[in-house]
Amino acid sequence: MEPFEDCRAVVFDLDGTLADTVGDLTTALNRALAELDLPPHPEEAVRGMVGGGLAKLLTRGLAAHDVVLERAEHEAVLARFVAHYAANPAERSKLYPGARQTLNVLREAGIPCGLCTNKHEPIARDLLTRSALGRRSGAIQGSETGFPRKPDPACLIHVVKKLGASPETALMVGDNATDLKTARAAGLKRVVLVSYGYSVTPVTDLGADLVITHLHDLVPALALPERAQ
Repeated sequence: MEPFEDCRAVVFDLDGTLADTVGDLTTALNRALAELDLPPHPEEAVRGMVGGGLAKLLTRGLAAHDVVLERAEHEAVLARFVAHYAANPAERSKLYPGARQTLNVLREAGIPCGLCTNKHEPIARDLLTRSALGRRSGAIQGSETGFPRKPDPACLIHVVKKLGASPETALMVGDNATDLKTARAAGLKRVVLVSYGYSVTPVTDLGADLVITHLHDLVPALALPERAQ
């Protein structure tokens, strides 16, 4: 990707992009499953189930045990799963290397950053606060706030506007096909995917404008060092 020198805003995905949250998701999911007398899933198995929000994770976790619940029971179990996760979303979760530094560089360069995630927004905000990323994010939008989930572009378009940018001058950074589809549908000019996230399909096969192996790689791609000086 050529340096994106007209970038006016960067919007990040959360899970698999800025933070590895699988540990706490695994704990919460297994607590919900235990209430159904179902055995726990190992963390690496849950890693392959993540994507699309907590409801989909629960559905996949149940399906791995060949369990399908009626709608009412599924909603009740989901509510308990969410409660378990909301009670402690940051005990085992950790930021990926370079997350804080990259957001700091962007802020110093005058590039506002936002977050567009399918995670429940209160949980996302709590996780960002506990990891000291909250004050680095100018706009945070999660699920359960009136917007449809990604890949519907409404949430992303909303975040871009809140950051004072337009789709033509904004960049999306994510870790899977859903993030790519969301950005394309929103009309964003550039999409960057990280190679270390939760994508089942190799991100190099998805058609992003750039694939990076480390968040630090985003800085030279945007030609920010010179602009931040």
